[in-house]
Amino acid sequence: MQFAKAVVRKSFPVPVIILVLILAAADIHVGLAAAGFQSGLDAYRRGDYGAALEAWTPYAVRGDANAEYNIGLLFAHGQGVPKNTAAAADWYRKAADQGVVAAEYNLGIVYAIGDGVTADPAEAAKWFRRAADHGVVEAWNDLGTLYARGPDSFRDDAQALECFREAAGKGIASAAFDVGLIYDMGRGVTQDYEEALKWYQQAADQGYAQAFTNIGILYYNAQGVKRDLVQAYVWLSRGQKMGDKRAGELLDMATEKLRPGQLKKAQVQLEEWQPPAAAAAPAVNSDQLFAPPPATPATAPSRIDQ
Repeated sequence: MQFAKAVVRKSFPVPVIILVLILAAADIHVGLAAAGFQSGLDAYRRGDYGAALEAWTPYAVRGDANAEYNIGLLFAHGQGVPKNTAAAADWYRKAADQGVVAAEYNLGIVYAIGDGVTADPAEAAKWFRRAADHGVVEAWNDLGTLYARGPDSFRDDAQALECFREAAGKGIASAAFDVGLIYDMGRGVTQDYEEALKWYQQAADQGYAQAFTNIGILYYNAQGVKRDLVQAYVWLSRGQKMGDKRAGELLDMATEKLRPGQLKKAQVQLEEWQPPAAAAAPAVNSDQLFAPPPATPATAPSRIDQ
């Protein structure tokens, strides 16, 4: 019997918590503006959020995009003011309308999860797209997630594949895994296990735990490769070592089918294997004003049938 596959949801990250560190105030002398804006940054760094709010508010009222974004962060996290995600979204929008990339990305997140606004996948997609076009790699990944696992009326397999390919090409391991999953499950494309294996391998090379397990499943099921219980055991064991919780149960099932000689061969391969380091976050141009958010869990096959 084959290992059966099931799909779980992939969540969005929380909005990034980053300070804008450049000055873009207008209508006042640059030297004085720099001193005032910097005083807000200094206050924030020492944890005096009320003073940071007081310093930045005049700039935000004048329409300074960076101050607007920073105040949005204060409202989002209840720093110096009561937490108010609706107010945070309003400030993000003001900043995003002026091209602050971090604000564009955060608006995508809040509309995707309905944090302070009514969840709206179309609006989320609009802001993710803007952030992605401005070089935010994670925005491509989250846009793919929105198309792949958003509301049924919004799902678009072709768009999801395009976005995940973009993110995978820019170093996002979970996106490479998701491309593999699309081909593995045949979602909007002709099912192609060989193509799935290629993308799973890319994700595994970057240390993405669930990719190891899925490669083991392909070997066990003879999907895209000849059935090889030794390789199934090896890849499932690697998935377990990398921290994929699904791998343990699957490994037990595969082990039962191995002869003693096969098991020894597999264990020798494992002893010689060095786990890859988890992929570092893609480098981000300092002009983007923020670092990417942490990686999020991806969907994966998860169940066995004997």
